[in-house]
Amino acid sequence: MRFLLFDRVLHFEEGRRIVASKAFSMQDEALRGHFPRSPLVPGALLVEAMLQTLGWLILRTHGFKVLPLFSMMEDATVASDLAPGVLLEVEGELDSTHGKGSMGRAVVRHEGRVVASIGRVLFGHYPVPDPEALRRTFSVYGRLA
Repeated sequence: MRFLLFDRVLHFEEGRRIVASKAFSMQDEALRGHFPRSPLVPGALLVEAMLQTLGWLILRTHGFKVLPLFSMMEDATVASDLAPGVLLEVEGELDSTHGKGSMGRAVVRHEGRVVASIGRVLFGHYPVPDPEALRRTFSVYGRLA
Protein backbone atom coordinates (compact mmCIF):
# COMPACT_ATOMS: atom_id res chain seq x y z
CA MET A 1 0.00 0.00 0.00
CA ARG A 2 1.65 3.24 -1.11
CA PHE A 3 -0.74 5.71 0.52
CA LEU A 4 -2.52 5.05 3.78
CA LEU A 5 -5.67 7.13 3.48
CA PHE A 6 -6.64 7.32 7.11
CA ASP A 7 -4.53 8.92 9.82
CA ARG A 8 -6.00 7.59 13.03
CA VAL A 9 -8.57 5.06 14.18
CA LEU A 10 -10.94 6.88 16.51
CA HIS A 11 -13.35 4.05 17.27
CA PHE A 12 -13.22 0.31 16.65
CA GLU A 13 -15.86 -2.35 17.28
CA GLU A 14 -14.53 -5.69 16.12
CA GLY A 15 -16.67 -7.19 13.37
CA ARG A 16 -19.08 -4.25 13.34
CA ARG A 17 -17.86 -0.67 12.98
CA ILE A 18 -14.82 1.57 12.59
CA VAL A 19 -14.40 5.36 12.63
CA ALA A 20 -11.16 6.90 11.40
CA SER A 21 -9.91 10.39 10.59
CA LYS A 22 -8.10 11.68 7.52
CA ALA A 23 -6.66 15.16 7.01
CA PHE A 24 -6.02 16.16 3.40
CA SER A 25 -3.52 18.98 2.98
CA MET A 26 -1.80 20.53 0.00
CA GLN A 27 1.36 18.75 1.21
CA ASP A 28 -0.08 15.29 0.51
CA GLU A 29 1.92 13.63 -2.23
CA ALA A 30 -1.28 12.15 -3.65
CA LEU A 31 -2.61 15.66 -4.35
CA ARG A 32 0.48 16.92 -6.13
CA GLY A 33 -0.50 18.16 -9.59
CA HIS A 34 -4.27 17.80 -9.11
CA PHE A 35 -6.01 20.95 -10.29
CA PRO A 36 -3.16 23.37 -9.40
CA ARG A 37 -5.22 26.57 -9.92
CA SER A 38 -8.22 25.36 -7.96
CA PRO A 39 -7.20 22.33 -5.90
CA LEU A 40 -9.74 19.65 -5.09
CA VAL A 41 -9.51 16.31 -3.33
CA PRO A 42 -10.10 13.69 -6.07
CA GLY A 43 -13.16 11.56 -5.47
CA ALA A 44 -11.08 8.43 -6.06
CA LEU A 45 -9.12 9.24 -2.89
CA LEU A 46 -12.33 9.47 -0.88
CA VAL A 47 -13.43 6.08 -2.22
CA GLU A 48 -10.00 4.61 -1.44
CA ALA A 49 -10.16 6.03 2.11
CA MET A 50 -13.48 4.26 2.67
CA LEU A 51 -12.18 0.99 1.21
CA GLN A 52 -8.98 1.09 3.28
CA THR A 53 -10.88 1.88 6.48
CA LEU A 54 -13.30 -1.01 5.93
CA GLY A 55 -10.38 -3.22 4.92
CA TRP A 56 -8.68 -2.41 8.21
CA LEU A 57 -11.80 -3.40 10.14
CA ILE A 58 -11.87 -6.72 8.27
CA LEU A 59 -8.14 -7.33 8.72
CA ARG A 60 -8.28 -6.72 12.47
CA THR A 61 -11.57 -8.60 12.94
CA HIS A 62 -10.09 -11.73 11.37
CA GLY A 63 -6.81 -11.50 13.32
CA PHE A 64 -4.70 -10.77 10.21
CA LYS A 65 -5.55 -14.27 8.91
CA VAL A 66 -7.23 -12.96 5.74
CA LEU A 67 -6.33 -10.19 3.34
CA PRO A 68 -9.47 -8.35 2.18
CA LEU A 69 -9.60 -7.75 -1.55
CA PHE A 70 -12.10 -5.18 -2.81
CA SER A 71 -14.32 -6.78 -5.43
CA MET A 72 -17.49 -4.69 -5.96
CA MET A 73 -19.28 -1.56 -4.83
CA GLU A 74 -22.72 -0.06 -5.45
CA ASP A 75 -24.29 3.33 -4.85
CA ALA A 76 -21.04 5.27 -4.51
CA THR A 77 -21.17 9.07 -4.37
CA VAL A 78 -18.40 11.63 -3.92
CA ALA A 79 -18.39 15.40 -3.44
CA SER A 80 -17.14 17.46 -6.34
CA ASP A 81 -16.23 20.50 -4.27
CA LEU A 82 -13.94 19.28 -1.48
CA ALA A 83 -10.79 21.38 -1.22
CA PRO A 84 -7.58 20.32 0.57
CA GLY A 85 -7.17 21.55 4.14
CA VAL A 86 -10.05 19.53 5.57
CA LEU A 87 -10.31 17.02 8.38
CA LEU A 88 -12.59 14.15 7.44
CA GLU A 89 -14.24 11.40 9.44
CA VAL A 90 -14.49 8.02 7.71
CA GLU A 91 -17.00 5.55 9.10
CA GLY A 92 -17.36 1.97 7.96
CA GLU A 93 -19.83 -0.71 9.02
CA LEU A 94 -19.82 -4.41 8.28
CA ASP A 95 -23.18 -5.97 7.52
CA SER A 96 -21.64 -9.44 7.42
CA THR A 97 -18.22 -11.03 7.55
CA HIS A 98 -16.93 -14.60 7.52
CA GLY A 99 -13.83 -16.46 6.37
CA LYS A 100 -14.54 -16.13 2.63
CA GLY A 101 -15.78 -12.54 2.37
CA SER A 102 -17.35 -9.44 3.85
CA MET A 103 -20.06 -6.95 2.95
CA GLY A 104 -20.30 -3.44 4.32
CA ARG A 105 -20.92 0.26 3.70
CA ALA A 106 -19.12 3.49 4.43
CA VAL A 107 -19.48 7.26 4.61
CA VAL A 108 -17.09 10.20 4.76
CA ARG A 109 -18.14 13.32 6.66
CA HIS A 110 -16.74 16.84 6.79
CA GLU A 111 -18.10 18.89 9.69
CA GLY A 112 -21.13 16.57 9.86
CA ARG A 113 -21.94 16.80 6.13
CA VAL A 114 -21.72 13.56 4.12
CA VAL A 115 -19.22 14.18 1.31
CA ALA A 116 -18.85 10.60 0.07
CA SER A 117 -20.52 7.26 0.57
CA ILE A 118 -20.63 3.67 -0.60
CA GLY A 119 -24.02 2.02 -0.20
CA ARG A 120 -22.67 -1.52 -0.47
CA VAL A 121 -19.18 -2.91 -0.88
CA LEU A 122 -18.03 -6.51 -1.16
CA PHE A 123 -14.60 -7.86 -0.25
CA GLY A 124 -13.27 -11.30 -1.01
CA HIS A 125 -10.82 -12.76 1.51
CA TYR A 126 -7.47 -14.20 0.56
CA PRO A 127 -5.92 -16.48 3.21
CA VAL A 128 -2.68 -15.23 4.75
CA PRO A 129 -0.05 -17.94 5.35
CA ASP A 130 1.68 -16.01 8.16
CA PRO A 131 -0.69 -13.69 10.07
CA GLU A 132 2.05 -12.53 12.45
CA ALA A 133 4.22 -11.40 9.53
CA LEU A 134 1.29 -9.38 8.19
CA ARG A 135 0.69 -7.88 11.65
CA ARG A 136 4.38 -6.87 11.81
CA THR A 137 4.13 -5.30 8.35
CA PHE A 138 1.28 -3.09 9.55
CA SER A 139 2.96 -2.33 12.87
CA VAL A 140 4.90 0.49 11.17
CA TYR A 141 1.62 2.44 11.33
CA GLY A 142 1.90 2.63 15.11
CA ARG A 143 -0.77 1.37 17.40
CA LEU A 144 -3.06 0.35 14.54
CA ALA A 145 -1.85 -3.24 14.63
